[in-house]
Amino acid sequence: MAANFRQIFVVLFLIVQVSLPLDVSAQQQPAGPPAPLQLTLQQAVQLSLKQNPQRVIAQLLVSESDRNSQIARSALLPHADIEAQGYINQYNVQSIERAAKRGGLGPYQIIQAGPAFSQTILDFQKIRAYQIGREGTHRARADEQTAREIVVNAVVDQYLLILSALATRDAANARVALAQRLYEQAGELQKTGIGLSIDTVRANVELQNERQNLIDAETLTHTTRYGLAALLDLPRDQDLEVTDRLDFYDLPALDKQALLEQALTARPEIHSLNSQQRIAKFTTDAAGEQRLPQLDFAGFWFYQGSHFNNGIPAYNYALSLEFPLFTGGRIRAEEARAKLEEQRVAETRRQLEAQIVNEVKSALDELTAARNSVDVANLGFQLAQEEVAQAQRRFAAGVTTNVEVITAQDELARASDNQIGALYQFNLSRASLARATGQIEAMYSK
Repeated sequence: MAANFRQIFVVLFLIVQVSLPLDVSAQQQPAGPPAPLQLTLQQAVQLSLKQNPQRVIAQLLVSESDRNSQIARSALLPHADIEAQGYINQYNVQSIERAAKRGGLGPYQIIQAGPAFSQTILDFQKIRAYQIGREGTHRARADEQTAREIVVNAVVDQYLLILSALATRDAANARVALAQRLYEQAGELQKTGIGLSIDTVRANVELQNERQNLIDAETLTHTTRYGLAALLDLPRDQDLEVTDRLDFYDLPALDKQALLEQALTARPEIHSLNSQQRIAKFTTDAAGEQRLPQLDFAGFWFYQGSHFNNGIPAYNYALSLEFPLFTGGRIRAEEARAKLEEQRVAETRRQLEAQIVNEVKSALDELTAARNSVDVANLGFQLAQEEVAQAQRRFAAGVTTNVEVITAQDELARASDNQIGALYQFNLSRASLARATGQIEAMYSK
């Protein structure tokens, strides 16, 4: 029986010894790079709104402004403390009153403890400070929304650049394949005696040019993705891939006046300036209201005595009323300075409104032109394809050299670039109009 147990133990020991190196080697294998992150445009926008550094900073500023508002409000609320004191005093009466007889007072001991409290009853400065702090929070939120719009606009632009680069790469691949077929065709025709050696060389030159264009287009697909990864604040070893493609959206008719009214109402920059105007008005009011009285209430209730066993209640309640009489012209100067700030904000608002009107009009005109350019580019690409097909047939029939084919290839490349550029410009103009009207986040994040 003991021999059986010994055999079982030996077998188990050998199994453990064999399996341990495998487990250790498996654990020591370095982890591979993470899989590429697949992102639609909507997902990229949503991710940027979560972790883009500029958006995070704007949110922190909102929180900071909110805390400042709470600090200003606290000055208007009751304040209460618990105090405890114990001390021993001795006085020289002669130092207090020369007419008194020479002698000493004390030492004596006082012990007191209890609540002390205060409450602002009427203080326009503190009221205006609270209103300014609250309006500052509104301004910070509007500035945060502006930051969100800027981040979304940057992400959309970069995503569209990637789509344009991918479309250019795909078109370059197609042109390389076409140039390869035409080069092979020229070689076959040269072998049969129909074509010339110069035709083959010319076709080979065109093929190499298209291959070079493909290399450049492939590089662009990588560099544009790096820019998007930076906007999304992705880890340095995290690659990404976009899943959308350049497309045309049939937009409804757009009314310029309605778009202008929407922009002047919805743009967060306008909301921020509204808050700045109210802050400037509160500041002007606060400067003039320094001439008004200030009323405060304060007091304490202490248990007071020479020892804990002989104490009695001691209290003090006080109202204080303060009138400024002469401030050396400070109040007048602060009023003038606050009114200048109001004028500056008003001028800034007029400048911003003019800028918004210009942005909306320009974006609408560019979108209209881009929509027409897409139709023209699509037709041009179709005609260029037909031109290549006809030139290829004429060259195959020996009617002409492949100069016509090469020329048609160049025209096809230009038409392809025009088509990609028109689609890119259409999508970019659509995003620009959404940004100009304050709707870019709503359009691309939902």
